[in-house]
This record gives sequence, C-alpha cells and structure tokens, in this order.
Amino acid sequence: MNRAIAYACPMAAILNWWDGVELWLTGLPFVVQTAVVMPVVLALAYGSALVLDGALGWGITGLHRLRHAPADEVESE
Repeated sequence: MNRAIAYACPMAAILNWWDGVELWLTGLPFVVQTAVVMPVVLALAYGSALVLDGALGWGITGLHRLRHAPADEVESE
C-alpha cells in the first residue's frame, strides 16, 4: 500500500501542474495560445521526424545487408 502511495504522489503533482498549465493556456487570447503552443508542437514534430528517419534508415540498411549478402555467407550461417 505504501508503494502505491509513493507512486501516486509524483503523478498527482504532475497532473496538478498540467491542470494549471491548461487553465493558464485556455485563459490566453487565441493568437497568444498559438504563439505559445506552436514552438512546442513543432519541436515535438521535428524530434519525432528525426527518430523515425533514423529508425527507417537503420531498417533499410539492415534489409540491404540481408538481401545483398553473398551466397557463401548465407549458407555458412
């Protein structure tokens, strides 16, 4: 039971902080909301694009190595 309380407290603190951010953001005018939200959204989109690009490049490189391996290497494995 104590362990559940220990995990609940940090999550409750994060959720309370997030509620405060939401309330602050919704109280701003629309143009200011856009100016605050867009850098965050663009940074997240850029970061996820970098991660996906790297993963896709790694996967394609691995497939090329598998498909274009010499026949003697494939038979020896």
